[in-house]
Amino acid sequence: MSGLLAGVATYTVLLTLLVSTAEHLSRPAALARALAAHRVLPAPVAVAVVAIAGEGLLAGAGIVALLHPAGERLLVAVLVGSGALLALYAGYGLYVRATGRAGPCGCSRVDLPMTGWVVARAAILAGLAVLALSLSGAIVAPERADAALAVVLLASATFTTLLWHLPAAMYEPATATAGRPTTRRSIGTTEGGIAG
Repeated sequence: MSGLLAGVATYTVLLTLLVSTAEHLSRPAALARALAAHRVLPAPVAVAVVAIAGEGLLAGAGIVALLHPAGERLLVAVLVGSGALLALYAGYGLYVRATGRAGPCGCSRVDLPMTGWVVARAAILAGLAVLALSLSGAIVAPERADAALAVVLLASATFTTLLWHLPAAMYEPATATAGRPTTRRSIGTTEGGIAG
């Protein structure tokens, strides 16, 4: 059972970092614009480049570690780095929300605001990295092509998809007419009142 948990946690974190890197590379200026809108960090373009490169490096190194027979130490380093990066994202999101700064989250091609769901996703992924780290000796390796690996990969792909789309699925945009009083006119009424 620990092999299943460790595998799903590890693969979910790595797949999410891979998806995040691909999303950022498909629209590279989105993260820099979001960071500039938050007005928290200096040099938003440089920070965005470092964040995207860090995600890509962690995802790539994690895949290499899983495929290499002697990659346990590298995988531990990747899980520590991933947990730290994702915890940093969660902390940054909490700070942005606590200070009332507006702007998109910059996490994907879609311009979503920095909601609590963005923070929750980062915190959940950081927790999964810690879980994977604590069970790193039991991770199902990719060279083991059997039913256990298939279950781990399917579950990881499912959790990655659900977590990635969580902020968008839970976001309820305000309608253009929110806050405006609605007026109804009955048949037989005029601007001045009831027709006489």
